[in-house]
Amino acid sequence: MEGWGECGYTLYERTTIRPALTVNGLIGGYQGPGNKSIIPACAVAKLNFRLVPDQDPLEIEQLWRQHVARLTPPTVRTTLRTHLAARPAFIDRSHPALRAAVVAYRQGFGTTPVFVRSGGTIPVVNTLPDDRMHAPNKKVHLPNFYRGIATCIWFFATVGAHHWGTRPPTTPLARQRLTPTAGMSVRRGGSNRDH
Repeated sequence: MEGWGECGYTLYERTTIRPALTVNGLIGGYQGPGNKSIIPACAVAKLNFRLVPDQDPLEIEQLWRQHVARLTPPTVRTTLRTHLAARPAFIDRSHPALRAAVVAYRQGFGTTPVFVRSGGTIPVVNTLPDDRMHAPNKKVHLPNFYRGIATCIWFFATVGAHHWGTRPPTTPLARQRLTPTAGMSVRRGGSNRDH
């Protein structure tokens, strides 16, 4: 059994690297407790389209508008608004900036990143422990925050060294353990103290 989605692709491919339409929210009709047998006068759907390389967001928008127009009965009025249209990107893993990012992640997090082709704005958020990214109660695990700072420093040092044709520094600030004792103030109990 194929399941839902585009035939000829695995479930993983369908949910990560293929075009997708996601329903982010629906509003319409009676929203209170209990039931009401009504036909809503107005309904709203918030949608997101994940595009893949070689797709033009303006062309996809036009195709969607035409599709909705074909499905809309003459007694119904539809309005479509586009809040953001961004071109899809596919990054060459051999690009110098991406190679610098590999060095930076290895130094900042102590492990080599695994390249996984994925759609979405920030695929790494699903790998952060217990951070509940994009949830109402999201947070940032402080050790990940500090490792992220170190990774940024390593990235800029590596890119800068590549640009100037020199070797990356062997002991940039990123190598130091970044904790509040490394010069950051933590506010507790109404006063600033170094910890």
